[in-house]
Amino acid sequence: MANKKSSSLANKVKQKVKQKVRQKTEKEVKKVVRKIPLKYKIAALIVLLLCVVSTFFLPEDPLYESLAKPHDMILAVRNRTIRALHLPISCYGDHAQVLTAGRDPVMIYFAPSPVICPALCEFINNAVSTIDLCAYDLKHHAIADALIHAKNRGIKVRIVTDSDYMKNDAISRLSQAGIPVVQDRSSSLMHNKFVIVDSRYVWTGSYNLTYNCTEKNDNNAISFESPEIAAGYQKRFEQYWNQKFSTKGEVLQDSKQTFIGKIPAQYAFSPVDQVEKILLDQLSNAEKKVDIMAFSFTGAKLAVKLRELMRKGVKVRCIFDVGQSKNKASRDEYLKKIGAKVYYSPNRKGKLHHKVMIIDDKTVITGSYNFSKNAASRNDENILIVHSTSIAAHYTREMNRCIRGIKGY
Repeated sequence: MANKKSSSLANKVKQKVKQKVRQKTEKEVKKVVRKIPLKYKIAALIVLLLCVVSTFFLPEDPLYESLAKPHDMILAVRNRTIRALHLPISCYGDHAQVLTAGRDPVMIYFAPSPVICPALCEFINNAVSTIDLCAYDLKHHAIADALIHAKNRGIKVRIVTDSDYMKNDAISRLSQAGIPVVQDRSSSLMHNKFVIVDSRYVWTGSYNLTYNCTEKNDNNAISFESPEIAAGYQKRFEQYWNQKFSTKGEVLQDSKQTFIGKIPAQYAFSPVDQVEKILLDQLSNAEKKVDIMAFSFTGAKLAVKLRELMRKGVKVRCIFDVGQSKNKASRDEYLKKIGAKVYYSPNRKGKLHHKVMIIDDKTVITGSYNFSKNAASRNDENILIVHSTSIAAHYTREMNRCIRGIKGY
């Protein structure tokens, strides 16, 4: 008991000594500051403000490799500040366009971002006759507002969603506005996130129409003009509309290899189109490198294919969502053991929700398809494959910024 009292007394003495030292130091600092002429204080304040303002013009990529770490640190702090203050400005290159002959530009969007939701609303607002929207989860009221506004101006609007999200407030508002909504009513997921406008324009990617996917999660979306691809998505939508979900769907008879302007492209729907086989075939074409951004990667065949590629000298780089990597079926540890460069997303406030492969810096595979057994055999999903070095460059840049952790998480 005596030892405890003496220990407590000693701690109090130490705290008092520390307090006196701190007070004395503060007084000395104040004395020094008082002696500094006012003009120098003003100059120092101006320099400080200029330093803060200059960070807003800091380029996303460092000018010199030797400055990469401090550059990324400053960039991350700046972008976190922008998000913390809820400023409606982009923290990074969150959208891009790629020109293609004879068609509207291909538009690419990355999240979290203040740009992606308004872009989808504008995509909807540009409709002249029809909007067919297939959404796993629709919670964002700005998107619901755009759809209701479209319906009120005479556009034919139809919605397909997953039965788990039929009770969302946004879906209820759409139904109350007279917009027909069909749900899948099955144990599998209707996991698509695509929109078809005027049977000519398509929006697809990993972006769920929710606040989290807008403001927290790493996502991508791509929109483009292609009547041929739109027709394929339209046919699949009609199957959903007629309750042909999951394995009840029918294989489309028309060719799924087509173009966006002059950009070669291909699309497919899971589970009926054997998407896993298509992915394996695309990976077989890899000669130099494969980059993967994946929310979920549990596919055994895909992991084995990557091992086969690495044995041939192909470099494999992956970034995974932290939460999903804890899944026992996740292949991240296996990929590390066989020599792939594996990163875990620094996004701790949201999820790395991408489902992307980039092959040899010229082929991009995106869509709703998680690289999992359920996605391959049960869930309703779509993939889009585009062969374009320009589009691949934008997705590679997104992967690099996800690895660097500069997006303002």
